[in-house]
Amino acid sequence: MTGTPSAVAGTLTREFEAAWRDDTPIFACCRRSVGVAVEGSDVLAVATLDPAARVRALREAVDAQLPGHLDTHRCCAGHLADLAFDLPDLLAPVTGP
Repeated sequence: MTGTPSAVAGTLTREFEAAWRDDTPIFACCRRSVGVAVEGSDVLAVATLDPAARVRALREAVDAQLPGHLDTHRCCAGHLADLAFDLPDLLAPVTGP
């Protein structure tokens, strides 16, 4: 169990529901990887880390559930990096001041 509240998890995963995000296609595997990363980590704590550490934390959460997946799915790795970099901005409206 993680420290990610369900409302926060829902907000983050909805970012990846469309067919495209930032001119990049989102496949079913990408949605699954993002969901695993969000559910497998405490994104509120991850958001306080520097960008490189955020990427590592989200990748570690996926690697724990789907070993080797990110090595063969560059699309998923790219979306996790996008999520890591956007995380503080995405959380701002959900967590409030």
